[in-house]
Amino acid sequence: MSKIIFRNYDLKRIKDLLKEIGKERYEAALKDAGLHENKPLSMDGFFVEFEPDTLDFNLYYKYPSRVIMFIIPVLGFWNVPIDNWVRERK
Repeated sequence: MSKIIFRNYDLKRIKDLLKEIGKERYEAALKDAGLHENKPLSMDGFFVEFEPDTLDFNLYYKYPSRVIMFIIPVLGFWNVPIDNWVRERK
């Protein structure tokens, strides 16, 4: 059975969110996720995902090879996108 999730691809809001997260916290999250050597290549792959089952907001990156990697939970940050959410099946 598939799971319903909501994703947001608004790059302007995601840039603001990354600025709010800050360089040190972002670098630490990449290191924790094992992505320190394979940092995201461009802004185009970032998206925020909301899971209604767990009420979690998380930042992900989709590499050009279509591999999706979790970066950091973003619940509690002010710049989490409000508009333009897309419902998808996972």
